[in-house]
Amino acid sequence: MEKNFLTINDMSLKKTSELYMTFTLSEKVYAIPAEKIIEIVQLPALNILEKVPEYIVGVMNLRGKIISVIDLRKFLGIPEAAYTAEHQVLIINTHEKTIGIIVDSVNDVIQYDKELLEPIPYHSNEKFISGIYKNTDYLVAFLDLDIVINNIEAIQIDDLDFKPPAYISADLFPKDKLSQEKFKKRAVNLQKELKIETDKDFYKENRFVSFSLNNEKYCISLKYVREFRKYKLVSLTPVPCVPEFVKGIINLRGEFITVIDIKSFLQIPESKITDKTKIIVIKSSDLQLGLVVDDVFDIVNMSAEKLSHNTTSKFDNNKCTSVEVILEDGGIMSVFDLEKFLEDEKLYIEDAV
Repeated sequence: MEKNFLTINDMSLKKTSELYMTFTLSEKVYAIPAEKIIEIVQLPALNILEKVPEYIVGVMNLRGKIISVIDLRKFLGIPEAAYTAEHQVLIINTHEKTIGIIVDSVNDVIQYDKELLEPIPYHSNEKFISGIYKNTDYLVAFLDLDIVINNIEAIQIDDLDFKPPAYISADLFPKDKLSQEKFKKRAVNLQKELKIETDKDFYKENRFVSFSLNNEKYCISLKYVREFRKYKLVSLTPVPCVPEFVKGIINLRGEFITVIDIKSFLQIPESKITDKTKIIVIKSSDLQLGLVVDDVFDIVNMSAEKLSHNTTSKFDNNKCTSVEVILEDGGIMSVFDLEKFLEDEKLYIEDAV
């Protein structure tokens, strides 16, 4: 008997395709290569420095590393806007430089074919936008991170003299005491976390996409993630004579991908499909499939120290979570082990040879 995986297609990717993170800035959508993102954090209080370029909002201490935090609005000619507790910071690493970019919100991780990008329809002396992708309902502007980084001036600051911020710029941050305390607490937590290594290969192996299943938080290694899709916006075709956890197949740019209800597979109680429900399209070796999750949150970076301090997982019976990680707020996030998941015999059917 020969075992075949439930998926039905050859999973080869175009060499011109890359994984991008899309985000919103002043109601416009932008994209940058996902591999350049170390992690995503909630906007903390920043140390405000004097005599720095106007696009540098301040600096933050991320586990002992001092990082300049910039507002892209200054580069892109977008009017200044006040910050809220919902703003996020993308921690970017490229050409051995690390910066933080403030964004209104993070949207999706998605695969784009670089050959489909169109040039910007106007002349610009500052070519921070490398191309435009015309989506069905909106445009996606692709940032050229190399040009952005090259236009940022280096800031010299003595790490030993760096202290948690005691003051927040009243012009951009909320003025009420409750909000300011929230920003300051974030800054202190980011500074106190265990210092991690800065090698780019380490980041690639230790970056995770966090998601939820029935109010439980999980994460999966970013190296397996191809893109996200909103569940309600895809057309699922049912497949006969397959287990109940197989929702069907979707056609993703000519590739047929099996979609699995991960909650049904792991025997986690079902919940309603909502506007936040997403399909995480993952790829491992020559296999590719979609996992239905309740929501996708962000990219997190976890040190080897955090991953090695395991707790006893209450999910051992499903054998798909390798470790649990204690979060800053005291919550628990389970690391989803894709390799273990793909070894499960329920994912395979037997055919006579």
